[in-house]
Amino acid sequence: MTQPLAKISSMLGSARDMTIEAAVSASSRFADTSPTVMGPSEVTKLLNSRVERDILSGMKCVMALISRGEDGLPFFGDVVKNITTGNNQVKRLILIYLTRYAEFEPDTALLSINTIQKSLNDKDPVSRSAAIRAMAGIQISSIAPIVLLCIKKCVTDSSPLVRGAAAIAVGKVYETEDLDRASQKQLLAHLVKLLGDGVPAVVGSALKTYHKIKPDISSTHQKWDMIHHIFRKLCRILPRLDEWSQTFTVEILSEYCRLFLPRPKLYLEDGSVVDFGTENAGAATIGNIPYDISYDADLELFLESLKGLVHTQSEHLLLGVSKAIFNLAPPSVYIDYGLSQSMVRLVSPSTPFQVSYFVLQAVRSISISDPSVFTPFYKRFYIFPTDSSGLAQLKLEILSLLTNEDNFKNVFDELKYYAINSRGKEDTVGKEALTCMGRCAQISSQWSHKVLNWCLKQVKRTTLHGESIVGELLTVIRHLLQQKQDLLSKSSDGNEEVRQEILKTTYRLSLALLDTESKLESNAKASIIWIIGEFTGAANNLIGPDVLRRLIKTYALEADNVRYEILVLAAKILSFELEKLNSEKSEIDMFFQENIIAKMFAHVLHLAKYDRRYDTRDRARMLSVLLAGENHESQLAALFLQVPKGAPIVKLDSRSNKDTTIASRDFLFAAFSNISDWTDPSTHPPSSVRTDISEETAGGNGVVTAISSQSIRSKSGSPPISNHSISSQQFHSGARTAVPRQTYKLQSLDEFFGDDDEEESQEDSDEEEDEEEEEDDVDDENLEEGVSSTEEESELESSEEESSEEEEEEESSALFQNR
Repeated sequence: MTQPLAKISSMLGSARDMTIEAAVSASSRFADTSPTVMGPSEVTKLLNSRVERDILSGMKCVMALISRGEDGLPFFGDVVKNITTGNNQVKRLILIYLTRYAEFEPDTALLSINTIQKSLNDKDPVSRSAAIRAMAGIQISSIAPIVLLCIKKCVTDSSPLVRGAAAIAVGKVYETEDLDRASQKQLLAHLVKLLGDGVPAVVGSALKTYHKIKPDISSTHQKWDMIHHIFRKLCRILPRLDEWSQTFTVEILSEYCRLFLPRPKLYLEDGSVVDFGTENAGAATIGNIPYDISYDADLELFLESLKGLVHTQSEHLLLGVSKAIFNLAPPSVYIDYGLSQSMVRLVSPSTPFQVSYFVLQAVRSISISDPSVFTPFYKRFYIFPTDSSGLAQLKLEILSLLTNEDNFKNVFDELKYYAINSRGKEDTVGKEALTCMGRCAQISSQWSHKVLNWCLKQVKRTTLHGESIVGELLTVIRHLLQQKQDLLSKSSDGNEEVRQEILKTTYRLSLALLDTESKLESNAKASIIWIIGEFTGAANNLIGPDVLRRLIKTYALEADNVRYEILVLAAKILSFELEKLNSEKSEIDMFFQENIIAKMFAHVLHLAKYDRRYDTRDRARMLSVLLAGENHESQLAALFLQVPKGAPIVKLDSRSNKDTTIASRDFLFAAFSNISDWTDPSTHPPSSVRTDISEETAGGNGVVTAISSQSIRSKSGSPPISNHSISSQQFHSGARTAVPRQTYKLQSLDEFFGDDDEEESQEDSDEEEDEEEEEDDVDDENLEEGVSSTEEESELESSEEESSEEEEEEESSALFQNR
């Protein structure tokens, strides 16, 4: 009877605990939305309770306050005194809290160091990893020597989770202020061990740290010596890393390839050989010419390792792979790997704005180099109704790059829809669509003629468009006319067809200008008058005089910019007529007395003399001296007024990646293209420097083996890699020099901890377990004394300034004396 009652009571107790946990969970969720549910005094009361459940509830409340952006510093003392609790969940929350607020209360935070340090001997690897993270996250310079010793212990831990946490801790401690150079070298030596680890998760954490501290390493050799001997290993384990580690690894190895590997070579059909990345190997030079590619063996290994990452679901990893292939291989590889489809897949309304924006920036930069990569997918860059103006402008820029003779009709119909249906705030989309239309019109004269006719029709429909759209239409017309004028000036026979098209265009613009029913804005009027005056010579001055005659009647009623353009138009017409006359003075004087154009110019000068705008008055005085004075300078006036303006460049330059009409508006474009330049092959180390040292033995060649999970458990421990790191200088002669292994009379600290791990894993006798506990207590006492005693702290700091060999001997001798 007693046994069933015991079972019932245990069940009731379990049910009671579950009910309390559910209530606490509900209250914590309610606290997220209602900050006034539990005040600071109640939280403090929970943290000071003797019941672990109440302490856990108090910690959850504190973390909820921090997550809402409120200050959790007032609870610092109440939180830290619970660090000795046996509840692992509470301890982990406290460690997170300490990482955030320890720098504000350094004296109080020091009280918890000993307890955190003892957690490094916990049997649970999760607790050990949390402890080393907390130790490194507490940015207090006085405990830096203690943290270095803790990292040194965790680097050789048997658990990959702890070694990965030690790798992250190396990066945090390396950024500590006032860290001496000897400590930095020691941290880099630990990082070298972790980069050579046999577990991919540990290597991934070490690569994150390496990527973080790489800019702070001043020496180029020291920065890349860590990567030389593990390059091929990283290429092999790349698919086994997590996504963030893969992203960092791809970026690191991409830069490595540009610095230490030769460029790929392109073999063209005509027998010529060009290096990738040079001007001779640009898309504008090669075009659609087939070519074969040859790679360096290591570069090919890296590119092959990227092939499996193309179909990843991670946007940041896909962008990293895209950047790597774009900078290391010709465009044909980009197409063969199927990266075009993967990148286009991200251009959808369901993709977050930041991702879509960066993807479009990447697509634009690739399309500048070679439009054929994304030309088959041009329809995927049509604008969605939900796209913001920034995304829409990027898509239109990409469309202007991907347009060719085959797809221009579809793209032109789409651009017309954007230009006509843009309203209000979306006027920027309409203007960009017209700019894109002007760039696409340069494909051929046939399409240029169609675009010009469509723009002229839209100018008359001013009631359907805003002022900005009409202004952009006139800008496109002006660009196309300037291109035709360039063709006319370059043709020796005087292309009559082009001249007639210019004449018809200016005539249609004059009709739109003089139409009383069309309500043109002042800027549109000024643009049309400028176009008529600019091309009056190409039209043989047939349209300008009549337009000037009708504009003089309304001169006083026009806007300031329109009156200014009327004055310039009169000067251009008169200058063109003076060029037809002979240089005889009597003929010129008679021209000014009888010619109607000269009389209209004089009348405009008289009106402009009393204009309220000083720019117009000043220009009138200058023109009167050049054209209407006694010593008039008609040739100088022609030089000022009739000089042809070159057509603006509205195409992207594929060779220089510069655009005169599309500005690189943000840093994203630069970030995608930002990579080191290819270096001179004569400065590259031999390929033997990239030999994977994990495949060799230390006995035969004297090369240090990489740290792996098996070597950590070996009795001999790990050799000090910081004293035997492999550099490119050792390989300049083409053969490897054997590195002598150092021997010690006393047992090193690494070997000491390695013996402890070996004894715990292989021997189960009670006597050896007691010895291990005594050794751990001795270690803890030595490290605790380092925190509590300032004299011992100064001894640790002075010992770090000495050589690494003397430091290990002193530490090991002290430990054996205590034993």
